[in-house]
Amino acid sequence: MRKTTALRKPLERLLTTRARRVLDLAAQEARAEGHDRVTGDHLLAGLARLDEGVAVITLRTLGVDLRGERATASGEDIDRLTELARREAASLGHRYVGTEHLLLGLLHGDGAEALGVGLSRAREQVVEVLHGHGL
Repeated sequence: MRKTTALRKPLERLLTTRARRVLDLAAQEARAEGHDRVTGDHLLAGLARLDEGVAVITLRTLGVDLRGERATASGEDIDRLTELARREAASLGHRYVGTEHLLLGLLHGDGAEALGVGLSRAREQVVEVLHGHGL
């Protein structure tokens, strides 16, 4: 099976345990704030609450403090962000969608500017972390 074919599976079958947990935490954040839709801001809050995984390590190595003042990332809808995450996974040749792909999806829009992290630099750092460098 080709890698791109694997990424055509339903998202639920592609998500890693941590990525699934981040999305659950993001949904909890949205509900706690009284919102009926999950956005990039909630996704970022979910990453902060999880406080582990490739996305969190990547952000830390790039100097982003998720535990500091509540960071904002993007009002973009979670469905759009997960589709971007799926595309990021495919472009990296991965057969799964992990926290790192969710982060990269988030950085496509306003998230990069809000966090002060460029998409290409974050992508490079994700690869470094995945290969055991930059830890």
